[in-house]
Amino acid sequence: MQLELDAGNTRLKWRLRQREQDQHWQTLGSGVVMAPEKIPSVFLELRDQFADLPLRAIDRVLVANVRGEGFKTAFSAFLSEKLQLSASFVAVCRDGVAVQHCYADNSRLGVDRWLAMQAGYARCRAGCLVVNCGTTLTVDLVDAAGQHLGGYIVPGLWMMRESLTARSAALVIDKLPWDTTQPGCNTSEAIHHGILALVSGFLRDLRQRVPLGLAESRWLLTGGDAVWVRPQLDWPVELVPDLVLDGLELVPSRA
Repeated sequence: MQLELDAGNTRLKWRLRQREQDQHWQTLGSGVVMAPEKIPSVFLELRDQFADLPLRAIDRVLVANVRGEGFKTAFSAFLSEKLQLSASFVAVCRDGVAVQHCYADNSRLGVDRWLAMQAGYARCRAGCLVVNCGTTLTVDLVDAAGQHLGGYIVPGLWMMRESLTARSAALVIDKLPWDTTQPGCNTSEAIHHGILALVSGFLRDLRQRVPLGLAESRWLLTGGDAVWVRPQLDWPVELVPDLVLDGLELVPSRA
């Protein structure tokens, strides 16, 4: 039995899986915790969500962490002291993986992007573009041979919204759904619709500029805001919510 966690910048996502006799995985539970700066509140909510899980039956815990060393230390202590579990934190590497990234320094590539690329390529076994719609929106290009060709990082939906409202006291707006790019009839709508238009326009433009060998590649969307971005794209795009978690099983871990 395996507990998997994706510790992102704004939320923690987890799932508990068990390997069946046919070697397929069965998901026994899953959840999401919004992860503000106050780490203790995050751990309290996690403990509540884990209350009904068979913790003693868990064989290993795998974690993808982009929140830094402070979170890693605190989370390891929480698992050990409160749940009697120890975790393996996955680290970006070049050995034993299908997709070879193009960064000169392993430590400069986000582990979430790396895991999503590994899982995306395993899913397609062909060229793919992996779009992670989280705090930032990242796009990574992987060719048919499993070579990472580089990528893009731009602000995500909520980061753009916060950057606007933080710089002007006059822009106090409602938190609306990201559901259309039509012209807004009030300030809140104008901001939300404009941001969604920027993101979808960026991806639409990128589709016209991908390298020739990736022209027919599959597009995979993951991340918390993928459900808002997907309806704005008018070409085949697959929504894969657990792509980062899927990657945990495919790569070596580091304690």
